[in-house]
Amino acid sequence: MAENESLNPDDPYGRRWDIVYRAIRKGEPPEKVVLRVRRAMYQGLRKTLKQCAEHGVTLQMLLDSRSAPQVLRRLVRKTQGHEYVQLFADVAAASSVCDTEGLLQAFVGAIWESVGDRIAHKVVRSDGPMSLNGMRDYLGHTVEQIQPDVDRIARNLASNPSWKPTLPRGKKGEEAETTAEILSTSLLGN
Repeated sequence: MAENESLNPDDPYGRRWDIVYRAIRKGEPPEKVVLRVRRAMYQGLRKTLKQCAEHGVTLQMLLDSRSAPQVLRRLVRKTQGHEYVQLFADVAAASSVCDTEGLLQAFVGAIWESVGDRIAHKVVRSDGPMSLNGMRDYLGHTVEQIQPDVDRIARNLASNPSWKPTLPRGKKGEEAETTAEILSTSLLGN
């Protein structure tokens, strides 16, 4: 079985987030970066849910165990320490009073927050085009732009935990651009 989906753009299994990092690093327009974040968020979550199911863990099981830290720790181990499952457990511990949709909003939002923080430190550390404060502003704008997607994913998963996250259809040509990017990405790393 392939390795687990990663929230780390430096991880070979975090390639979809590396595409976002490279877009920010190259100074692509914010609209393009937001599109890449949206795509990575949906695809990463979809892949994660599939990987968890392969380990015998469903989103419904995670939701049912959200108030039981010991059970969540067991589910994290069962998924071989899957980063997304660990993040869910962390968010569940911090969001104990939220309803299901609120918990899922916090979890999906935390996915980008976690990746965004890693990207920010990587961009700023590598003599990137922005200061840390500029990067925080940039990421804050990105959060505003993806909030409707966070809400949509949370709402759909709350009403049907077996829903497979799918990016709503956009403009023609967006898929071709993503395919070309993925094909140009080295499988051996940089």
